Amino acid sequence: MSTALIIVIVVVVLVALALLVLAGRGRRERAHQQRRVEARARGAEADRREGRAGELEDEAEQLSADAQRRHEEADAKRAEARQVESDAEQRAQAAREERDAATELSERARDVDPDR
Repeated sequence: MSTALIIVIVVVVLVALALLVLAGRGRRERAHQQRRVEARARGAEADRREGRAGELEDEAEQLSADAQRRHEEADAKRAEARQVESDAEQRAQAAREERDAATELSERARDVDPDR
């Protein structure tokens, strides 16, 4: 009877060990599966962020191009304003010269004909 008891105890211990090994393997598989799910989620988040970064980069390039265009327009307007100002100064100078000439002509006319 003691041999049978020892065999039963050994069988029970072996079954318990087999159950522990299977339970450990199951836990490892579940943990591995969980890590795979988390890795996929991190990959999806990385892809989403990469897409958003691309969108932001495109938007920044568009804003930069718009700013460059506006700078060029402002430079053109400044050049046009300088040209208008130069034309105005030339016209003002011509007007002063014309007025001076008219004044001189009027003074000559008075010298020639004091009654006028």
